[in-house]
Amino acid sequence: MGTLLYVIILLAFVYVLRKYLLHLKLPPSPWGLPLLGHLHHLAGIPFLSLHALSKQYGPILFMKLGTVPAVVISSSVLAKEVLRSQDQMFASRPYILVGDYGLYHFQGIGPVPYNDHWKMMRKLCATELFTPKRIDSFLPIRLEEITGMFSALRGAGAHKAVDMRNMLSIFTFNVMTRILMNKRFFEYGEDEEHIDGEAKQFKDIVFETADQGLQFHISEFIPHWLRWIDWKVPELKRLHAKKDKFLQNILDQHKDMASTKEHKDFMDIMLQNLEHRGAAREDFIKAVVLELTIAGTDTSACIVEWTLLELLHNPRVLSKLKEELDAMVGSSSHMVEEPDFQNLDYLNAVIKEAFRLHPPLPLLIPHMSTQTCTIAGFHVPKNAFSFVNEYPYRKKAGVWEKADEFWPERFLGKSVDVRGQDFELLPFGSGRRACAGMQLGLKTVQLLVSNLVHAFDWSFVPGKPSEDYLLQERHGTVNWIKTPLQVCVVPRTR
Repeated sequence: MGTLLYVIILLAFVYVLRKYLLHLKLPPSPWGLPLLGHLHHLAGIPFLSLHALSKQYGPILFMKLGTVPAVVISSSVLAKEVLRSQDQMFASRPYILVGDYGLYHFQGIGPVPYNDHWKMMRKLCATELFTPKRIDSFLPIRLEEITGMFSALRGAGAHKAVDMRNMLSIFTFNVMTRILMNKRFFEYGEDEEHIDGEAKQFKDIVFETADQGLQFHISEFIPHWLRWIDWKVPELKRLHAKKDKFLQNILDQHKDMASTKEHKDFMDIMLQNLEHRGAAREDFIKAVVLELTIAGTDTSACIVEWTLLELLHNPRVLSKLKEELDAMVGSSSHMVEEPDFQNLDYLNAVIKEAFRLHPPLPLLIPHMSTQTCTIAGFHVPKNAFSFVNEYPYRKKAGVWEKADEFWPERFLGKSVDVRGQDFELLPFGSGRRACAGMQLGLKTVQLLVSNLVHAFDWSFVPGKPSEDYLLQERHGTVNWIKTPLQVCVVPRTR
């Protein structure tokens, strides 16, 4: 009886919604199903499914995801309208299950609605974590980690296959956890069975939360009073209990040592600045620390891995980049330093080209319209999911010359940038909800790519199947290479 009543209520809701929408000039829409709407079109990899729909229906399309209206943007021109011209209108976020059960009931930064809490947390991050001065203060951490990685690479030997995904992930994970909580969890080249239990537990927590966050869940597309039927909720509650215990233990250690610490990490700073929040501050802190660890780990490692693979497939580009580094930095024994980046035009072009072809998150985190509005002459309802899909125009011939080639020269002498001002290239998003850690992420990528290329010669592993080095995407939580990159590494002697 209860199930029948639920179906009747839901059908009535869908009928009323459909009657309302028929009176509006909505964007083109694919065929739908009762109750599901267009959810079945998102089967498989969402950004690929939406790309296929955009080829058929155009750069803007309307969908009903269950009972929730949504628009999908697949052009740089319309992305600019959503993320700049009508930025405030689309500055909020829709309900995302992992933000509720994974990030302490929307206490973080990314999946949080546009409200006073979000403004306060964003301001705190902007003034205490991501200022140029503060980012520069993290340089010793980045240099210590890159020195540790290089020691492991030199010790691997010329003929041993090195798992670069593992190396890069350790680097980015250690950098973020040292910045946020002054803890270092992993050693380079460490076998899985020798990893510390605490490190493995936190890594699993981070990756599980990230994986859940970039999946679609049924409770995101039904009325809030029916969310109890989502079978993923108990799983997320169990994950939340596990991570809360872990993070609370670290937070308690910080509180116990607060008066004796000379150098404060971000967790210390938040404890101090949020003291007026009382008991509620602890959930804020745990949510932000977890979210920033997730955001700063896989995305940077992913784009560096793609850059290395593209350079191996394009020896002309690799040789030209080495020549620039040799000319500007000198001997390969000299580390490329951050002040050098502004003079390394070809390095920056190589990184932009990697971001163009292989954005770590092709489908930007969804926005939500806070009012009814118009885009390209079409009506967008209030509270609509708003997806910006970079994937369709990353290789579009009308946007890019030699669109399918890895050709960094396209950026030389051009002002095109990755910081959210050029809408053909949006790896960090744009507008109010652009990635808060953009500058730190970009400096991390520049530091890794420049020094890895300058200090070592790279080659494919002899005898390894060529299909392991194909430029194929895995399409998971982050847009990784399908097969983790394994290479042979030899220190340069120039």
